[in-house]
Amino acid sequence: MRSFLEIPAPIDRPAARPPATRAPLLAFVADGETERALRDALQHNGFADATITRGGIAKAIDALGTQRSPELLIVDISGVAMPVSEIHNLAEVCEPGVTVIAIGDRNEVGLYRDLLHAGVSDYIVKPVTAPLLTKALNARTHPGEPAAIHHKLGTTAAIVGARGGVGTTTLAVNLAWYLAERQNRRVALVDLDLHNGDCALALNIKPTAGLREALVNPARIDSILLERVMAPVGERLFVLSAEEPLRDKIEVTAEAVETLVTALRQQFHYVVLDVPRSPAAACLQALDMADFRVVVADQTLHSARDAVRLRRALREGSGAHHDLFVVNRHGEGGRNAITLEEMQRILELRPKTVIPFQPALFAAADSNTPVAVARRGKFADAVAGLALELSGRQPERRRWWRIAR
Repeated sequence: MRSFLEIPAPIDRPAARPPATRAPLLAFVADGETERALRDALQHNGFADATITRGGIAKAIDALGTQRSPELLIVDISGVAMPVSEIHNLAEVCEPGVTVIAIGDRNEVGLYRDLLHAGVSDYIVKPVTAPLLTKALNARTHPGEPAAIHHKLGTTAAIVGARGGVGTTTLAVNLAWYLAERQNRRVALVDLDLHNGDCALALNIKPTAGLREALVNPARIDSILLERVMAPVGERLFVLSAEEPLRDKIEVTAEAVETLVTALRQQFHYVVLDVPRSPAAACLQALDMADFRVVVADQTLHSARDAVRLRRALREGSGAHHDLFVVNRHGEGGRNAITLEEMQRILELRPKTVIPFQPALFAAADSNTPVAVARRGKFADAVAGLALELSGRQPERRRWWRIAR
């Protein structure tokens, strides 16, 4: 029998990487007169090479659904019947970290307030002039301004097992893939077990030294470093997963994890963290920062006991977090398994999602579809239900809370 040290490395699979950096500015206008006025105003403010496209906010929504968002976005809402609703639609396709300035032809205080509340940095009433645009550009960097789209941060979900071997990494990988491919979100998947690289192995990609570099030297973390070290899987999923030598002692601080997650939340709609069950400060920090904390257990008494201990450690009840309990591999244990009702009684918590045990599904994985959730079925339905909790978006198939029999 081969030892675990002899397991071959994952096969490298080519994957297309989208443009590494955001464009500094994109503008979408409704007419030629506005285009000329805006171009003159942008040139006056140092944006002589800015890209201006005809089509207004409708064109912006269509374009940004298939390309990276710029750092600064100017959209024309002239003639739009429900401009605030369209701004919300725009926010759905924009990445976190985007500043949005709206221009329009309605000089109404109520509309201005509604747009600011919806996430717009400023609203300029036509005609666009250099002084008006300069004021809007300066306002986005001044403290005390209303909350804007560029202040919106991505959602963080930390996946942690009640004990080892319950399928935590499998769930994290499939959830991240589902959010990226089925909901068209930009997703960062971070494996905080730096020695094993299980997330990279599950996705059949090669681990890099980037995660260790980022966590050991958190002062270097910025968008450029992250774009260089993250491994792409398709166009929307990006992975940080290391496989460091087993004898290397790697000291990761809570501050380093906080810096990394904060930076990722500014660039991705979702940050999915595969968190080892460990009392280390870095792991506890990841759990403390998460918007959603997903505890994974199987139907064993050992797992139920450890889930109770983990819940206590997470200080459940804090309004800052949403804690979800997932039962994985439902039906695996046979006579030795405790029932879902017994688990609910022990934990005093009803499982949010129950994932059926389907070993044949994972055995059928291949290089083209390495994740089980890519295939429709009971497992995909369960992951869709969990994604629903995170995003509020409806799943593709049957209601998620039905347990497949």
